[in-house]
Amino acid sequence: MGIRVLSMSNRENILEAYKALAKFVVFGARGQPPIWPFSIIETNWYYTKFFPYEIYHTIKELEEKGIDIERISKLCWGPSAISHWFYIIEPTLGDPKLNPFEGLTKKEGREFIEKTIELLTHQRKGDNFCRDMKNILLSQDEVNKMLGDKEFIEMNNDSEIKKILCNLTMTLWHYTILIQAGHRAYSQEFHGPYDIGEGKSLVIKEFFNLKPGASAHDIIWRFSSKIPYEEIKIFEIYKNSQIEIDMFNHYKISGEMVNFFITGDGDSLSKKELKTLLKVCTAVISEGNKTIKNFSSSDWVEKIINLRYLWLKPHKDILGKDWKPPRNIFNLTKKINEAKKAGEQFEKNIIPLVSGLSPNEVVDKIAQLFVNKIF
Repeated sequence: MGIRVLSMSNRENILEAYKALAKFVVFGARGQPPIWPFSIIETNWYYTKFFPYEIYHTIKELEEKGIDIERISKLCWGPSAISHWFYIIEPTLGDPKLNPFEGLTKKEGREFIEKTIELLTHQRKGDNFCRDMKNILLSQDEVNKMLGDKEFIEMNNDSEIKKILCNLTMTLWHYTILIQAGHRAYSQEFHGPYDIGEGKSLVIKEFFNLKPGASAHDIIWRFSSKIPYEEIKIFEIYKNSQIEIDMFNHYKISGEMVNFFITGDGDSLSKKELKTLLKVCTAVISEGNKTIKNFSSSDWVEKIINLRYLWLKPHKDILGKDWKPPRNIFNLTKKINEAKKAGEQFEKNIIPLVSGLSPNEVVDKIAQLFVNKIF
C-alpha cells in the first residue's frame, strides 16, 4: 500500500505539520529546549545522516511485502517519537548545504515526511499534532475495556502513596531520558485526557522499552537489565481537572488526583510492590549516572546510532534483516565538530529570522522555511 490520498495537497499537508512544529523550534518546551547530551540540533544533525533513509526504505520494503501502514504504525511504539521526525530538517537552518535526508532523493524526502504524517494518522485518534492539547490514542471502548475490573489505589490523604507515585514517575522520566540519550519519547508516551464520566478524566503514562536491546541479547545499557519490567504503565484518574498534553509529550495537569493503578508488564502492582519498584529504579538510575559520568561525545554518538537502529528492529525482524547498524556509520563519531558547528550556527541564524515578528508570524515564517527545504 502507498500513502493514502489526503484531503489537502501534499504541500499543504506538510505545511500544516510544520506549523504545528514551528512554535517549538524557537520557544522549546516552555523555554527549555533539550540540550543533553547534545542540543537537539546536534542530535538531529546525526539523524540526517542515516535515520530518514533507514526509516523510508524499511517501510517501503514492508509495504512491498504486503504489510499495510496501519500494522507498521503498531510497530512504532508511541507517536511522540514519530512527531520528532519533523525536527530532523532543523539543522539545515544552521547548515544550509546540509541534506536533511541523506541518501534520499528530493521526492523520497517528501515521501518520508508524508509517511511520518500518515503514521500519526493511524496512531492518534484525535488531532495528529495535538493542537487541541490532547494526545488521544484510544477509543472510548478501549478505555472502558482497559479499566475493566482494575483495583485502584485510593489517594485520600495518604501522603506516603502520593510521595511514592511522584518519585516513581520522576525517576522513570529521568531514566527514559538517560537510556534514550536525551530523547525520552522513544521510551515514554503520556496520553489522554480520556473522559470517564462523573467529571473524571484518565491520563495514562507509559514507560516502555526500558531494557533496550535485551530481547536482541545485545543490551545497550547493562544497568537496565536490573529494571524488573520492560513496560510500566501508570493510570491516573483526576477530578475537575485541567489537563494539557502536546505533540511532544510536554504536559500540564491541575486538579485533584483521586486514584490510580500501576502495571508492570501488564500485571497490577500493589502498594508494597510499588515501594520495592521505586527502590530498584532509584538504584538503577544511580548506577546509570555513574556509567555515563565519563562519557565522551563520541560515546554518546555511538549510543544514539545503536538506539535508533534498534528502534527499527521489529520492522527489520519481519524483513528477516539484522537490525544492527553498518560499521561505516560509526564514522559519525569523528564528526563531532561539524554537528556542533551546525548547532551553534542555528542559534545565530534563528534570532534574526524571527526578530520583531509576532508569535503567529514566527510560526508562519519558520514553517515556510522548512517546507521550502523539503520542496
